[in-house]
Amino acid sequence: MKNIIKKCLPLVFLIPVGVFAQNTNDSTSTAKDNGAVEEKPAPSPVKNTFENAVVINNQTVEGEHAKNLDFVIQHRFGVVDNSTDFWGFFAPSNIRLGLTYGVTNRLSIGAGVTKDNYLVDLNLKYIFLKQTKGGEVPVTIAYYGNVSRSMLGQDNFVNQSDQYQAMDRLSYFNELMVARKIGTKIGLQLAFTYSYFNLLDSGMTYGNMGVSFVGRYKVTPQGSVMLDYDYPITKSAVNPAKPNLGIGYEIATSGHTFQVFFTTADQISNQGVRVYNQNDMLKRQFLIGFNITRNWGF
Repeated sequence: MKNIIKKCLPLVFLIPVGVFAQNTNDSTSTAKDNGAVEEKPAPSPVKNTFENAVVINNQTVEGEHAKNLDFVIQHRFGVVDNSTDFWGFFAPSNIRLGLTYGVTNRLSIGAGVTKDNYLVDLNLKYIFLKQTKGGEVPVTIAYYGNVSRSMLGQDNFVNQSDQYQAMDRLSYFNELMVARKIGTKIGLQLAFTYSYFNLLDSGMTYGNMGVSFVGRYKVTPQGSVMLDYDYPITKSAVNPAKPNLGIGYEIATSGHTFQVFFTTADQISNQGVRVYNQNDMLKRQFLIGFNITRNWGF
């Protein structure tokens, strides 16, 4: 039965249910004393809780606008240890290239490739609820999910029964995010995550739950201080994942964002950060990384 559950995990994104709390009316009406009805415009949504769809290692509630295309480069150097490898710059690095397209102002789809484990991923983001000015809707709620396939050699996917199955190359990630912009400078986000691998080493847990936090504070019109933190709720008996901490600085323009940061995660895939991270922040096992994005409107 365990094998059936593991192999038959749906290959579709787990869209959360019960978060459709948004107001479907485009306008509200008030009655005057003489019986006339005055239409009031719908409250406008808050813009730019974050400057980009990614902050350090985490997705945010920000999505692409309709008919916009976003290209991202995510790079991680090696662990900052000593001058032998120039504090990680000459160590083995990890990189991801990704494209995301805005189907509507709420729905984005994307794809990417990652060097570590030769990953190819497909992803989706949907914004269920948008925070509005005036407080009618106090938060933004969004979902992000991906399915990732490793292109490593077949020998890397022989399971505990000494068999190879193509499904064992797959892993999945699901995240429900709740965010709020406070004033003009502060953006805060809390998220619940669920990662699933069809094949892991003996003693590791296939399904992994976690929570994450993202924050940013604008210090200049184009510059922001950023922070992200990921805490694994699920603890595997073998190689349990360590919490991840990232601290950095972002520069944003109308078409570009550039983020440079310290992080404990050498993985870039969302599920990899939550399941494989072995760098300990308490031992100062940090890496230098950067994200660069370019956006085009069509």
